[in-house]
Amino acid sequence: MTIKPLSFTKMKTTPIADRKVDSEGMDFAAPYRAGSGLENFLCSLPNLGCAADLFRLRDAIVAAHRHKHQVILACGGHVLDSGLGPLICRLIEQRIISGLALTGAALEQDVEIAILGQTVSPRDRELSAGNYCLTEETGCLINDAINYGVTENWGIGKSVGKRLLESEFEHLDHSIVATAERYGIPVTVHPAIGADAFGMHPAAHGESLGSAGFRDFRLLAGMLAESSHGVVVNVASSVIMPRVLLQALDAARNVGKSIEDLSTAVIDPAASSSAITDVVARLSQPDGQGYWLSGPDEILLPLLFASVLEALGDEII
Repeated sequence: MTIKPLSFTKMKTTPIADRKVDSEGMDFAAPYRAGSGLENFLCSLPNLGCAADLFRLRDAIVAAHRHKHQVILACGGHVLDSGLGPLICRLIEQRIISGLALTGAALEQDVEIAILGQTVSPRDRELSAGNYCLTEETGCLINDAINYGVTENWGIGKSVGKRLLESEFEHLDHSIVATAERYGIPVTVHPAIGADAFGMHPAAHGESLGSAGFRDFRLLAGMLAESSHGVVVNVASSVIMPRVLLQALDAARNVGKSIEDLSTAVIDPAASSSAITDVVARLSQPDGQGYWLSGPDEILLPLLFASVLEALGDEII
């Protein structure tokens, strides 16, 4: 059989006036003029795609702050590894963030920043010796704090925060856990046994980790129970935090709490489909709005909160 090229002479066309408008000219990007400041830079961005979602998320955070609703930041380890700790500390001090939820990896990074003022990774010879990120000082501090904290009925976040504040480390001003404890902001930590290095440290006790971790999950559920008209932003965690957030919200609703108009977001260039489904779609249901900002957190998180501070102006501390 011989195949002939298809003739397009009878192809039907549509008048441009009948087409749906995707974007207005007013939404297009404008040239930025050097030296004109952050506000003009933000105005130069297109009100389309990821930029439009960033503006909508900004507006939700601004509204939540003005009406004293929850703004919860959930972080994976990459957030601290990207050098965003000082930014988050300042947002805590300014009362922009009302709660933190961290993975175990984020906790480890934050403690090492408090101790050293920098992040670390294992040398090749340590990897071959089975010492992947099993840092002595980090594991001792975290586990000693947890083991004592359970006797006071504290969760992991509070236990480590108090221990850091009792220390004489030079870099506590860069620790989000220490800063949150100093300002009375709740911090929850959600460890993964077998995945977090401090859980394999000789000072670790499963009973303490389980008890303190369970208390932090209950605290997160309590935070989400009060999150109506608030915002939850999940940054750089595609596995642990999305599921923990969803389960905590489900727990709050299961015991009769009504959560309305919750704005949610994922900031992660490589977010998993489950993270997008859990946080962007399910967490914001039934009447909220979810966003996926699919870019690097080390750029988007500073840009997001710079736009928030610019909008709030003299309202911030």
